[in-house]
Amino acid sequence: MTKKQKQFIESCYRLYEQKMYHVAYSILHDEGKAEDAVHDAFLNLIKKNIQFDEPESADCKRFIITVIRNASINIYNKKMRESKLLFFTEKDDHAIAAPESSDNDLSEIEDKLDGLPEKYRKIVRYLVIDEYSTKETASLLGITEANVRKRYERARRMLSSSLNQ
Repeated sequence: MTKKQKQFIESCYRLYEQKMYHVAYSILHDEGKAEDAVHDAFLNLIKKNIQFDEPESADCKRFIITVIRNASINIYNKKMRESKLLFFTEKDDHAIAAPESSDNDLSEIEDKLDGLPEKYRKIVRYLVIDEYSTKETASLLGITEANVRKRYERARRMLSSSLNQ
């Protein structure tokens, strides 16, 4: 990184760090995750070696706001995917949101999911992760909808019992 690039990034940080935090917080509603988003956004700016004539320019500001918005949305989507893997409900055969998950919890869930037999792992992936309907899942796997529901029920039970051990 050249001295000019470093000065540009430092200027952008001084000018936009608080605005970026507010944009990230408005999307994530979590102080820590908003700070992570600002950090990720600046890393992206450094990696992409972005350069504008003036850090105060409207184009630069728009670009930086877009970068922080995208970084925040990526973190939000990751958080939602993780929460779907963590909690299952008996009521409607779909995942429900979790309050917060740690990386250890997620890796434990992924290990348990990998430990399921293939036919159950596919069902969970299609219904929970890919968010296919029961009908779509049945069509993809060439089985009946009743079979999809039963396999999902069994997979949930297996996951639940292995997580409680």
